[in-house]
Amino acid sequence: MIGKAVNVFPGKLRLRTTLVVPFVLQIMAAVGLIGWIAYRSGQQSVNQVANQLRTELTNRIIERLETDVNIPKAVNRLNATAFARGDIDVSNPRGDHHFWQQLQIYTTLSFAYCGDEQGGFLGVRRLSEQDATQIVLQFSNAETNFMRQGFALDERGQRTVSVGSFDRTFDPRVRPWYQSAKATGGAIWSDIYLAFSTQFPTVTASLPVYDPANNALIGVCGADFFLPQELSSFLRNLKIGKTGTAFIVERSGRLVATSSPEPMVTGEGEASERLLATDSTNSIIRATAEHLNRRFSSLDDIQSVQKLDFHLNRERQYVQVVPFQDGNLDWLVVLTLPESDFMAQIHASRRNALWLSLGALAAAIAMGLFTSRWVTKPIKQISQASDKLAQGNLNQHVEASPITEIDTLAGSFNAMAQQLGESFAALRQSEATNRAIVTAIPDLMIRAKGDGTYLDIVGGDRLRGVHGVKRFNPGNTVQESLPPDLAELRMHYIQKALATGELQVYEQRLTIHDQAQDEEVRILVLGDDEALIMVRDITDRKQAEEALRIAEENYRSIFENALEGIFQSTPDGRFINVNPALARIYGYDSPEEMLESITDIGTQLYVDPEKRDEFRALLAAQDKAIDFEYRCYCKDGRIIWTQIDARVVRDNRGHVLYYEGIVQDITERKKREDELRRQLEELRIEIDQNKREKEVATLTKSAYFQEVQQEMAKMNLDEFWS
Repeated sequence: MIGKAVNVFPGKLRLRTTLVVPFVLQIMAAVGLIGWIAYRSGQQSVNQVANQLRTELTNRIIERLETDVNIPKAVNRLNATAFARGDIDVSNPRGDHHFWQQLQIYTTLSFAYCGDEQGGFLGVRRLSEQDATQIVLQFSNAETNFMRQGFALDERGQRTVSVGSFDRTFDPRVRPWYQSAKATGGAIWSDIYLAFSTQFPTVTASLPVYDPANNALIGVCGADFFLPQELSSFLRNLKIGKTGTAFIVERSGRLVATSSPEPMVTGEGEASERLLATDSTNSIIRATAEHLNRRFSSLDDIQSVQKLDFHLNRERQYVQVVPFQDGNLDWLVVLTLPESDFMAQIHASRRNALWLSLGALAAAIAMGLFTSRWVTKPIKQISQASDKLAQGNLNQHVEASPITEIDTLAGSFNAMAQQLGESFAALRQSEATNRAIVTAIPDLMIRAKGDGTYLDIVGGDRLRGVHGVKRFNPGNTVQESLPPDLAELRMHYIQKALATGELQVYEQRLTIHDQAQDEEVRILVLGDDEALIMVRDITDRKQAEEALRIAEENYRSIFENALEGIFQSTPDGRFINVNPALARIYGYDSPEEMLESITDIGTQLYVDPEKRDEFRALLAAQDKAIDFEYRCYCKDGRIIWTQIDARVVRDNRGHVLYYEGIVQDITERKKREDELRRQLEELRIEIDQNKREKEVATLTKSAYFQEVQQEMAKMNLDEFWS
């Protein structure tokens, strides 16, 4: 039977030759093509790696700068609010604990302070960058003859021992930080200057403070931070290749911070000045600065991200310059990467890839020759049947074979052919149903590999219209369909999803025809190196959220600034929320104090307890109470009259959640009403008296009264009574 199988097709090519030769040729062609492509694309890969690396590093520097410059501004806003509210008093030193806490929280701050229009000054400073615990209080006012006094602060911010006073008077009103904030009427940054006590380059953020009652200037708050320690330390710890450098420079060319361990100041005493980038001791920083001066007529011309290349000692240097601005703060972030930092690894990768390809080629040829000896004649029938099956002819049957493995394979093949016939019909129906369901979903769904290559897309029209892919073909990438920053973000979350196996959700914004569109992106893992990307348009939801936020801010502004008292309280008599106006009506310094003090409205506020019962009865019957008047106690024990308009707030099931309403102090009105009633009563009495006098006068003047009087004169009273 075996001999018959061997001689079935005389004169034909042997199956072993047919399998091995094309296989070897394909492997050789693939290896050769891959090697040629790797060689040709080597420099392009270097450029791409350099671009990605310098973009990522400059982005991290910009993020750090944004964080650092936001801290002094946030501190100034907090101190200005406390200053305006009276929590910080400069002329009568009080509130230094605010500054001490801020220096404890933000190590980048070196000095936090405020000055007022009377020449007073109050601040807390760090004596040095190296020792963050050396913190002292400084103040001056009329009582000190405007001579600054100093006190050391302990670990709890309490004043301990005096650290002396300065010999010269100090008037904050003539300082540049005070005058610039006063002149601009808003937040402003100072120029970088050398701190008097430390000679470290320092920058100051200042903010004017206005009286909320009349909007008059009452002072200015400022915050300093040292530049070299924080920024330069961050740049030095940033992994910039092996020998790469980064530095921050002003438009004037003077260094702000650098990754090189060099001083930022030259000279001593009055002759000291900040270092120019072109005078840096670091050769790469100096050469980069000189190249920028040659490339641009002025550093002010750099208004966008610049990617430049130049050669230093016959070695290519990749440079990226990114402008950084915050108000009047205008710096340049410069990053320089030598090509040698990552070229050596690329060359090694090329050699390794070549040797691995040759080894794989040799192994594949050997394996093919070895395998072809065992996989020839016994599988010919199965091969032919499989070919017909692949062409759509499912009515196939393979004869049994004396070889156990082939016989098992033949039986499995026959069973598979029968099952395929049954399954294909069900599969076609299921595929049509699934396709209809997926197409009906409004979300854009993309199946992609871990390297960002698209495998399949549902919603092709939307992809072309929104994401910019004019024509979808398998092999399109994330980078082709999105702007660079969003493409980088997309790749980050794809890699994170593949690494963790967890669903990743983030939001992004695209600008389409000058219209911003917000999208929610969900990424989940489908396989070892495959992910499903789902994109949903959430523009309407974002707009609704923004409208809600604005409405909440407006409500909060009305609540905080209303002249009438506004409250929310529980039915059992506890305040949930009160505004400042209500606290003032009842004599409390703040809403917080009133909330802590009033635990039972009925017993602590109402002078007449029955009025509380009447008020609750009105709310229970009508869900509201209008113009309800009652007497109440203030914090100091005074009794005042108030008028309340309130309503009941219920949930969807009708249960009472809380009461809310408006309270007015009508004590003065009540006094005027009482005085008016008293005056009216006195007037009524006076009118009645005048009326009686007129009636008596009229009666005595009448003829009848005269006749009676004459008759009585003639009458003998003794005879009359007897």
